[in-house]
Amino acid sequence: GRRGVAFVRYDSLVQDDRGVWTAPDGTKVAWFLDPDGNNLSVVQFA
Repeated sequence: GRRGVAFVRYDSLVQDDRGVWTAPDGTKVAWFLDPDGNNLSVVQFA
């Protein structure tokens, strides 16, 4: 099967090709939906 997750893209944010948004302080955030449709995020703090 397919591996990985598809990150949610938002029109109001500038996201890179993978769908990751970089905050002004350098923190990186990506959002994805779990199998139940809940919107979750992963964060890498700067």
